[in-house]
Amino acid sequence: MKKKWMTAGAGLGIGAVLLLASGFSAMANTSGYDAYKTALKNTKAETSLTTNVDLTISDNGKMLVTGAADLKVNKEQKAGSVAATIGDSSEKRSINVFRQEGKVIFKSSEEDVYKVREMNAPKWQRNGDHSNPSKVVEQVIGTLLGNIKDLATVEDQGNGGKHAELHLSGDQVPAVVNAVGTVVVSKLANHKNNEKAPDWMTNMPKLTDNIKVEKIDMDAEISTKDILEEQTAKIKIIGTDKSGKKHELTFTIHVDYSDLNKTVPEHIDLTGKKIEEIKNKGMKRGWRH
Repeated sequence: MKKKWMTAGAGLGIGAVLLLASGFSAMANTSGYDAYKTALKNTKAETSLTTNVDLTISDNGKMLVTGAADLKVNKEQKAGSVAATIGDSSEKRSINVFRQEGKVIFKSSEEDVYKVREMNAPKWQRNGDHSNPSKVVEQVIGTLLGNIKDLATVEDQGNGGKHAELHLSGDQVPAVVNAVGTVVVSKLANHKNNEKAPDWMTNMPKLTDNIKVEKIDMDAEISTKDILEEQTAKIKIIGTDKSGKKHELTFTIHVDYSDLNKTVPEHIDLTGKKIEEIKNKGMKRGWRH
C-alpha cells in the first residue's frame, strides 16, 4: 500500500472517530442519559458483531468523498476482519484487514502483497482487562466537554426502543471538538499538492482562516433489548481558503450494527500468496497506529 494515501486515510479515520466519540461520549456521560450508556456497554459486551460504516464528505453541497467499511469481530474466535473502500467518482481504493491465528494481515488494492504481522498485545490486554483505558478516555472527554452534556436527550419510541440525540451549533460546540475539526481538515489539505495522492485528497479545499466546527448532529437508535442498532453523526466545518472563498465541509458518518452473537469474520487463505512479514518493534512514543 502507498504510505502517503494510507497515512492520510488513517488521519481522516482517526479524526472522524474522535469527533464521533467526543459527541457520543458526551451523551453517554449525561445525567439522566443512562439509556445510551447502557446500550453502548451492552453492544460492546456481545460475543460477536458486524458493524457497517458509511462516510461522506461534501464541500458546499458538492460530494467529494465516499467511503464504506464492513467490520466483523468474534471475541470467542479471537478473530476479526475489515473490508474498507474510500474515494470519489473517478477513483476508489480499498484495504482488507484480517485478524486470525494470532496474526494481523493487511492487503491494499494497490499491491499484490499480503503484509503479515504477529500480534503483540499490551500487558493490560493480555491480562484480560480491556476496560481501564476506555474509562480514562471517557473521564477526560467528559471533563473537556463540560456543560454540553446537559443538552443530550433521549426519547422512548412507540416500539419500545429509544432514540438518543445530541445537537450542537455555534458556541455550543466545545473547544476540544473545534480543535479536532481543525486538525482533520488541515491534515487532509496537506496532500492537496501531492502528485501521488489520489484524486479525492487533492480535491479537498485547503482552509486557512476562520476554521470552525459550526454544527454537530448526533443520533442513535436503541433496541428494546438496550442494544445499539445504528448511530449517525453529521459534522459541519466552515472556513475560508487563501483566496477568501468560503467553504462548508460536511462530514457524515452512519453506523449500523447487526448479526449480534452470529458474526463470523472473513478468513484469508495465504497459500500461494505473496507475503511480506512485518516485524513488531514494540511500542514507542505511546500508542502505535
